Amino acid sequence: MDDNTRVASASTDTLSSNTKKVAGVTTTESAELLCGCPEPSLETIEVEQVLGAEMAQRVVELDMFVPAQKPDIEQVVDVYVKEVEITKIDVIPDKVVVRGELEVKVMYVADLPDQPVHAFEKRHIRFTRDIEVAGAEPDMKATADVTVEFVDYDFHCHHDRRKVHITIVLKIWTRVVTTTEMDVFALSPVDEIGVFESNTASTSSSDKVSASQFSDESVSASETGGGHIEGFGEQNVIVTGPMTPTAGTPTTASGTVTVTGNTVNIRTGPGTNFPIVAKVNRGAMLTIKEQAFGWYRVVLPDGNTTGWIASWLVTGNSF
Repeated sequence: MDDNTRVASASTDTLSSNTKKVAGVTTTESAELLCGCPEPSLETIEVEQVLGAEMAQRVVELDMFVPAQKPDIEQVVDVYVKEVEITKIDVIPDKVVVRGELEVKVMYVADLPDQPVHAFEKRHIRFTRDIEVAGAEPDMKATADVTVEFVDYDFHCHHDRRKVHITIVLKIWTRVVTTTEMDVFALSPVDEIGVFESNTASTSSSDKVSASQFSDESVSASETGGGHIEGFGEQNVIVTGPMTPTAGTPTTASGTVTVTGNTVNIRTGPGTNFPIVAKVNRGAMLTIKEQAFGWYRVVLPDGNTTGWIASWLVTGNSF
């Protein structure tokens, strides 16, 4: 065989190959030579998808009485919720039932000559709220978050100096996910570009040429549109992660963040299935009000527009 056309290639028993000529060099490329990994194999994986995310309010009303060992109330100083948590989440047809507990503390000026400040509290105050999620079924997974939206109290010293009537408004978010099976092609990690053999008409002293010498033939996951290996479409690349059901995830947050993405959507709720209310550009500074499911509810620079933005598209301090 003429040396000018002799080509060294991988075995064709299991891999197909194509012959190309670049800058006077005849080369053979194959899936294994280009990406350094075996051909993909078909596998079945489980993928979690969001069925729906909804919000509802729950009003909790209760009477709190001063303990027997404490003096009467002259004036209420403050009433606040110390702790609120979700204890149980149940999925029923087309609904999610969220149960939880909270703790309330009352501070007051005692009806005594020196007017000392006293406090008393009540724990394990239970609440329940059912939230409609179309298509929800008992075997599906759900998560929930809760935050205190409003606290108010009534105290009438002329009627009862030992009783305070308290009203608490809770905002409860829930999200339902479904699990489906999907067939995908599994690819081994690409560590480095392989080395293949090639001969040229002008060079006979070396039979090995690095693939990186030919920029037109170099293949990497970052250089072939969309971050996938050439020859394998986007339908063969699945990126997913587990969504672990959690209860009582903290939702209070404050501070400022800076947008890192280009033309980021601001939505009416914490998820991509909510409508878009505005768009912000890279570098915009936003004020955080609360968080849920990895999203922040923010106030835009105009001081009036509010909405939700994904936490992975911003950077900065929040607490």
